[in-house]
Amino acid sequence: MGFMRSKLLFLPFLIAIVGLSMMGEKAPVQMVGSAKADGPVVVELFTSQSCSSCPPADKLLGELAARDIDIIAFSCHVTYWDHLNWRDTMSLKACTNRQRAYAGFMGKRQVYTPQMVVNGEHEFVGSNRAETARTISTRAVAPIQLTLSGEDLAAALPALPPGTPKQTLWLLSYKPSHTQDIPSGENRGRTISYTNSVLTLDQVGVWDGQADQRTFKKPQSSVPDTGYALIAQPQGFGTVSAAGKL
Repeated sequence: MGFMRSKLLFLPFLIAIVGLSMMGEKAPVQMVGSAKADGPVVVELFTSQSCSSCPPADKLLGELAARDIDIIAFSCHVTYWDHLNWRDTMSLKACTNRQRAYAGFMGKRQVYTPQMVVNGEHEFVGSNRAETARTISTRAVAPIQLTLSGEDLAAALPALPPGTPKQTLWLLSYKPSHTQDIPSGENRGRTISYTNSVLTLDQVGVWDGQADQRTFKKPQSSVPDTGYALIAQPQGFGTVSAAGKL
């Protein structure tokens, strides 16, 4: 009788623990959280088609990207998995370089996938929904208005707070959706969907933080409905100060 009583008392505690563990990885879309209303939140996922741990993070990024009012989300496919039986069809050396630069900025000794970076300053395992919800609600960045003018992209840069250091402007283009059959490697036999995969990533200027109008040549792309984003960060990498997308 005493043994049965102990089991019954323990059962609610066990259920609570299981429920908490499931929330970290399998929470529904509404558990993603809400970004601040005064500007966008920039979410970067460093991923690879050859990474067996990445598909849950790829799915989560897709959910974030669907909320395009307050979140600028994109996938940066790295190259350091490409030697393991499958070359990621979207891998980009610039993404590998960007992730390594973030590692240096954050004092990390190594890079990994899937890694999510929010606003250039918070990093964590990209499939962690609870951490995603917590992090994207902490701070928004200043909004950049980005519009298309013929073959050019026009950017209305806002005034940043006094004392803000000079900003590096990054212009990126991305493929809104991509579905890939993977015949070999860790994800062999799977078909995986990717969202906002980076096609080009270039430094296009330096900005002093004053309100300004800039025009950039649109990156060449054969991808239908190519997306574009402009991101401002001090000294190239680090905390994002402003961002916008088209």
